[in-house]
Parts: sequence; C-alpha cells; structure tokens
Amino acid sequence: MACLSINHTRLMGEGYGRMYRPRVGERVIVEILPAGEAYAGEIKEIAESHLVTLAVPLEDDGSIERETGVRVTFVRKDGLYEEEGTVRDIAGVPEGLVTIHMSGEPMRTQRRDFVRRDASLNAEVEWNGSCTRCVTKDVSGGGVSLLFGDLPPLDEGVQFGLSLNIPDGRLPIKAQCETKYVREVLRGSRWLAGSQFLTIAEEDRQRIVRFVFRLELAQKRPR
Repeated sequence: MACLSINHTRLMGEGYGRMYRPRVGERVIVEILPAGEAYAGEIKEIAESHLVTLAVPLEDDGSIERETGVRVTFVRKDGLYEEEGTVRDIAGVPEGLVTIHMSGEPMRTQRRDFVRRDASLNAEVEWNGSCTRCVTKDVSGGGVSLLFGDLPPLDEGVQFGLSLNIPDGRLPIKAQCETKYVREVLRGSRWLAGSQFLTIAEEDRQRIVRFVFRLELAQKRPR
C-alpha cells in the first residue's frame, strides 16, 4: 500500500464555474501512463497547501518512479473527471509517499463512457407493442447486452425501447436502442442480444457511466 501526495489544482467543471474537489474518503482510479496499469485509491488527507494524499496499492516492481506520468479519475454527478500529472518524489515503496505534480485543471472526460463491465441488472424491452423482461450481461455508456431466457423478438438492426434499473435509488432509465447482434449462448435456453443506445438523456448516460466506474473501483479494491 502506497500513499500518493498530489500537488492539487482547482477542479473546474467545463467552464460552468463550479469547483470540483476530491473529498477525504473518496475513492479514485490512478492510472500509470502510458503503460496503463490502474489502481483504486482512497483520498486520506487534503492539506491547505493543495496537497492531496491518496492510499494506493503499488507493487515494488518499478511500475512507478520519478517522472512517471499518472492520470487520476474521480466521479461527480454530471460525469467523470480526470487530471494528469507527473511523479516528482517517492518516499518508500510499497508503503510510502509519492508526490505528484498535476499538469492542469481536471476536465470532464468521455474517455470512459464506453468502458463495459459485467453487471446483471433488471431490464425490460419494448418492441412492436409488447414487453419482454430480461437482464443485462454487461453495460456501458454506449449500450448494453441483454440476456433472454427465450428467443427474443429482436433481429440485427431492429430498434426497440429499453427500461433499465440502475441501483442508485432513482427511476429506471429509458432509452431507444438498436440491436447489433443476437446469438445463442446456451443451447436452447439463453440468447444474448447486443445493443447500442440511439436516444438516451445525457443525465441517464452519466448515471450508467458512474455505475460502471464504481464497478471498476470495486474490482480494483486495495489489497
């Protein structure tokens, strides 16, 4: 377990003048650039000097050293934000302090909008006046794949309405989708339909993106 100390700048939201700052106890994803290794981190302290200390599990394998580039990603109500920086000092590995100089103000990112993660969520498909219940196999900000217990009333290119339950205590997400493929995955008893969102409220897309981000954090839980 390592602690990262970040030389922190203001977090502004796409010109709207709202300040975004990580909070103590908040979990973030720290990525090593350009190699791509990613770790779940937790903010432990925010100092008056604009230094933010994170606890991050890092191995003593040389994956992070002075001048290593990193990207820090965190979640807000209107989406994901990220900022890149450079490691300036390392004091102890695997348990120690890593000081990172951030290169600029964090910006809202769409880089992760279409990252898919396996998730079983209740859903309902509406097509040609009928409704069929199903569950998702995976989800992303760009679409979902759906599992059916019977041959679904969908073919490649068919457009349909989707109602999707995200576990965030809010009403189901409504979207219009297009079927990209339908295939049998378990002989005679399971079919998988991949789909892409055609019409979805941006707020609802970001609900999905935040859900997927939290799945990533859970899968990268510190050891």
